[in-house]
Amino acid sequence: MLKLNIDSRARIRKLDITTQRVVSTNFMGNYASAFKGRGIVFESFREYSSADDASYIDWKASTRAGKLLVREFVEERNLEVFFLVDASHTMVFGSQKKLKHEYAAGMVAAMSFAILQAGDAVGVGLFSDTVRGFLIPHQGVGQYKAILHELVNPDNYDRRCNIEEAVRKCVLMLKPNTVIFLVTDLVGLEGSWELYLKIANKKFEVLPIIVRDPRDDELPADAGHVIVEDAYTGEQMLIDPGRIREAYSKAAKEIYIEKTKILQHANIIDMALVNTSRDFITPVISYLERRKRRWR
Repeated sequence: MLKLNIDSRARIRKLDITTQRVVSTNFMGNYASAFKGRGIVFESFREYSSADDASYIDWKASTRAGKLLVREFVEERNLEVFFLVDASHTMVFGSQKKLKHEYAAGMVAAMSFAILQAGDAVGVGLFSDTVRGFLIPHQGVGQYKAILHELVNPDNYDRRCNIEEAVRKCVLMLKPNTVIFLVTDLVGLEGSWELYLKIANKKFEVLPIIVRDPRDDELPADAGHVIVEDAYTGEQMLIDPGRIREAYSKAAKEIYIEKTKILQHANIIDMALVNTSRDFITPVISYLERRKRRWR
């Protein structure tokens, strides 16, 4: 197994920088409006104004106070959100500044912070050949720091992919109606994962975020001869990318479509697509806005 050489403290600092950049956008507002709380609760009374809905006037309280009072309510934010993150071999790959797992870690860290700021609980689990770093959703700064620690822990990465076990653990450990963001590149997912996702999607709301690198979909046109290695078997091969570029792109597209159809067959329709060559903030916010419009 490849041992990742990672300075955890440096990576946590980088994740914090990414998080602060996201906070400066309208990301948190989009999240809060896209994922409504489970209900509203009474907070207080205030004096009625002409802009208020008269149906909110509390006549008993108004009589006692000698002036018109309206009831104010706040949204009860008691959602639980969980990030199920693919940490297998294929995520420890990249042709850009960040490997796919580094890119995903920054995204999950930023979204976790926004979710906590909105008043919801958040947790994380990283899966490869087994599930590692499984944190049940909680609130608070301590939970955010624990999530960062798991995201930068090199022992959590670089093995074969076993999504079935990961989904089974979620079904056993997480509360019903938890929102699960499945963060994966869709590469190396094998076995009966469609069946397990169907089961999970009945108990939870499963929302995939697909992380792709440009080389997942096409080879460079003028790279010359290169040696490529199978992430799972270690088998190496000398190739000329220019000669197989068209066939590679066609095969990659067919595999991607096949995997997304499996998600659809599991009744998972909503998904976001991000690419390591571009910032994740814009596509994720666009996804939240689509979801917000759909639920109006």
